[in-house]
Amino acid sequence: MVIDFHTHIFPDSLAKKALEKLIQNLRSQEPDADPNAPYTDATAAGLAASAKAAGIDICVVMPIATSPKPSLTLNNFAAQVDKLPGLRSFGSVHPNYDGALEELEIIKELGLRGIKLHPEYQGSNPDSNETIELVRKAAELDLWVLFHAGVDIGLPAPVHGTPARFARLREAVPEAKIILAHMGGFRMWQEVEDAYKSLSFYIDTSFSLDVHPEEGDRFARIIRLIGADHVLFGSDSPWADQKKALQLTGSFLSQHGFTKQECDAILGGNAAKVLGLEF
Repeated sequence: MVIDFHTHIFPDSLAKKALEKLIQNLRSQEPDADPNAPYTDATAAGLAASAKAAGIDICVVMPIATSPKPSLTLNNFAAQVDKLPGLRSFGSVHPNYDGALEELEIIKELGLRGIKLHPEYQGSNPDSNETIELVRKAAELDLWVLFHAGVDIGLPAPVHGTPARFARLREAVPEAKIILAHMGGFRMWQEVEDAYKSLSFYIDTSFSLDVHPEEGDRFARIIRLIGADHVLFGSDSPWADQKKALQLTGSFLSQHGFTKQECDAILGGNAAKVLGLEF
């Protein structure tokens, strides 16, 4: 089983407009970004077609609550996506929303396995009191928390989600089930190596192995530092081609001496355990 743990879609009625705005932000902040992106129309059907072409069995959608307001519409959509064939979804809340803890309880009742937080889009530091309280509540509810980690190429500095701040979050909430996207901190990988030893984080590979192949040796060290049983394959679709991302990830793991058991775990087995699926 192959599971892409990091993808994005929008409701059909919003997808075109949302994608246009995100593309505009991307081109303004990073003119040299992949000119072929996006690779889907950011709808559920578009993602399902992309996954089928890539040989991916399940995609996990990661929505983002971008405003400190109620996110019931977003989370109800996530719950609908979670029931579609070949798709699963996390929910999301904004750390600065007064009702965030109550929304976590609703997310749990909806049957979702976790939430996505994005320090850059949400303008909230991972070690802020609000985020610590939210992550602690998620841990009480047995919910996973996936963070965007490191630089976001569609947004200007400063970076909120730094490895040092995630390390302080871990110190504050040692029991939390935390996944850090983009190999633990996009374009901050030296800090990842310095900060994450023995912190029991999970990481995903999205928009990293295929985008910065020159960091291959460092990525291999990070995987061994984190532990291959704590690494999840992700593409960041529609911003990367799922088929290419899967092929490059498989090649990378083989070239850097990871065993078949480790490769199978990274490409799907670890994600199946997070999702509570048989593998």
